[in-house]
Amino acid sequence: MVLRVALDTDIGDDIDDAFAIALAALSPELDLVAVTTVYGDVEKRAVLAARLLKSLGREDVPVACGAPQPLLNPKPDKPPVYYLHPGAGDKYANIVNEHAVDLLEGLIEEKEIDAVISIGPLTNIALLYLKRPDLADRVMLFSMCGAYFMSTSEYNVKCDPEAASVVFNAGFKKTLVGLDVTLKCSMSQEMLDALRLLQRDYARTLWLYTETWMKQSRHLPILHDPLAVAVTFKPEVVETVKACVKVETSGQFTRGYTVITDGEPNAEVCKEVDVRNFMKLISERLLSDM
Repeated sequence: MVLRVALDTDIGDDIDDAFAIALAALSPELDLVAVTTVYGDVEKRAVLAARLLKSLGREDVPVACGAPQPLLNPKPDKPPVYYLHPGAGDKYANIVNEHAVDLLEGLIEEKEIDAVISIGPLTNIALLYLKRPDLADRVMLFSMCGAYFMSTSEYNVKCDPEAASVVFNAGFKKTLVGLDVTLKCSMSQEMLDALRLLQRDYARTLWLYTETWMKQSRHLPILHDPLAVAVTFKPEVVETVKACVKVETSGQFTRGYTVITDGEPNAEVCKEVDVRNFMKLISERLLSDM
């Protein structure tokens, strides 16, 4: 069975979003129906997504801009890290005028998607729920967010803790892929060399994004977001536990922390990852001519 998905992303900061889009587009188990952008300069993020989709031969996938700012805090003014490269100003016909939340609402209403994969701050998903809470039980949610077995605030939650709190308390069937497991999924130099040498249009675009990003990050990519994509069709790469998850929204030092508490479970939370098999999947799907 092919799972029909929409992918909500803040592509442009960490490079893992780009790898996640490529994995979703190149996996036959998934039908990538739409891409939506969130947080900050959502228009530039949409261009990055559309350019990558074009290189993947998926100009049929609509890209919609979503919420530029968190539910309560101001809009961030930092530009996407790897937007400034040749071709960034090109026009793409699949960037639609419809707001991301409205696009997702319509796709769920018309039963055109089975799941949403959230790999950025959860603002769009929270706004969707606040607008149409009745849709929560019609779609699955897979989200790269939070840190459940270590004491830290994860970026996607920290950017909009209120949105994360709304989503965690909503009726979505949720699988949460946290920093605890994704930090184990770092690419090797050999994997990057394979990407650089691969003669595919999408590989050239991915390498351009990655090279630009690495000049600032100065470390190898960690595949946080692709793991959330992989879990949708290859759940055996992770071990999950049912848990009641809450978000700290008011702590002076712990704002954005995700904690497992007593109570009725509201999510499946990833606890372990089979790194070898996940990296094998990435190599087969993204880094090989096969």
